[in-house]
Amino acid sequence: GVAVDLGRTDFRTYCAACHGVSGRGDGTVAEFLTIAAPDLTKLRKLNAGMFPRERLTEVVDGRAEVKVHGPRDMPVWGDWFYLEAVSPDTDAAAREIIVRERINSLVSYIESIQEN
Repeated sequence: GVAVDLGRTDFRTYCAACHGVSGRGDGTVAEFLTIAAPDLTKLRKLNAGMFPRERLTEVVDGRAEVKVHGPRDMPVWGDWFYLEAVSPDTDAAAREIIVRERINSLVSYIESIQEN
């Protein structure tokens, strides 16, 4: 659907450098990361057959992440998408809707690449 297509575009733009075009953690800069980029095609398998949509949404957004688990190597995409949504005709509420839709599309795309 449209959401998956939009998510694929954002994935290739923002995520593929680390996670790889296929989502398997083999991006062009992956070897330079302190912590290995996870294989995103195995999230359902690693979560007892359930795709962790809510958790993944929180991780991608990053704005509500609790910092007790050490430093976050991944960019805070919620802030990034929020800044990209800034324009004279969008107020804070409209920007939040845009951010939520972009993250939902990205998560839907990641769900679509799950291996069984």
